[in-house]
Amino acid sequence: MIADEKQRLRTQMRGILRDLSPESRALQSEKIRVHLNAWTLWQEASAACVFSPMATEPDILTPWPEEKKLLFPRVDGECLRLHHVDVRTQLRSGAFSLLEPEANLPEVKAIADVILVPGMAFDLCGRRLGRGGGYYDRLLSQFEGVRVGICFEEQMVTDLLSEAHDLGVQFLITPAGIFPCGGQNTPSDLVG
Repeated sequence: MIADEKQRLRTQMRGILRDLSPESRALQSEKIRVHLNAWTLWQEASAACVFSPMATEPDILTPWPEEKKLLFPRVDGECLRLHHVDVRTQLRSGAFSLLEPEANLPEVKAIADVILVPGMAFDLCGRRLGRGGGYYDRLLSQFEGVRVGICFEEQMVTDLLSEAHDLGVQFLITPAGIFPCGGQNTPSDLVG
């Protein structure tokens, strides 16, 4: 029952995201980057796990955040492995046509100050609907650091159904701002 509802919402969100104009995606991405760059937690983070966006996801990597040690995921079977990437040219087209770290870059542990997490939908309790492969749930189960969902306004929903294996986020960043997520035991002093 929950799996059917999640699949229905994924289908609905794919249509909504596909219908967003490139101009709207660019404008919303810029607003998200402004909030992210002004956030004390991000400013003080020396290492961050980030993602290369799909065409329908917010772009938080333009311009490239050079002052941080950036970790990118690379698909390896059913897992995401993290690799330190110094410059954009170390990214290559990989699984799902996403830019991933070159395979020869050394793998690093899932430890950083913050991880920016994509998704199909989020709610303000921090629940996240992924694309259905469980890649980020497996990564987040090993990750040490603050989990931050990144999404367009259209990806916010009132209440997501979740299962035991679904791992959420502690904060959400949308074009409207940064939101601490309820029920995630997040110190309130991290917002600022």
